[in-house]
Amino acid sequence: MKIFFVFITFISSLYAFNINESLLNMHATLLPKIYLMDYNFQKKSVNKTIAIVLLYERGEYKSAQFLKKQIIKKYANGIKSYKLHIKLVNYKKLNSTHANIYYMFPSSKRNTLKAIKKANRENAITFAYTKEDLKYGIMISLEVDKKTKPLLNLEAIRENNISLRPILIDISVIYHIGLI
Repeated sequence: MKIFFVFITFISSLYAFNINESLLNMHATLLPKIYLMDYNFQKKSVNKTIAIVLLYERGEYKSAQFLKKQIIKKYANGIKSYKLHIKLVNYKKLNSTHANIYYMFPSSKRNTLKAIKKANRENAITFAYTKEDLKYGIMISLEVDKKTKPLLNLEAIRENNISLRPILIDISVIYHIGLI
């Protein structure tokens, strides 16, 4: 039994990632706003609600809770005339959910690809905590340098018929394979 516990702890630590709360604060501000930059967001929303799913591994549950609290704090009354519905979902329970935005904390390549596939079927926007995950087909992350800017994977956005407003594209860094 001890060996099993040590093994599980070791495997969990392989997926552990150092989450930065300052970065999560920036993400909390951008997530709902990014969704409004999709020309077709009104058609995709049900009951004037933006559904955001925060996908996490066991080790990032507290970070997912923190992000949810920050979004609620910043948008207590919603955004524009839209309410926000934010749900924390473990990658293992991905199939039981539906969203307009899937925010992905770091996970295995397999889990990330599975989440992207589900989001694409739902014509949802995908947003990654780490910009390195854009290589798998996630649409958006942040480029943190002297200035913090959205990092857009235009190939993934186009493949999923997401039509973003030009102002977002103008202020963003465009991701290309090999950029990171």
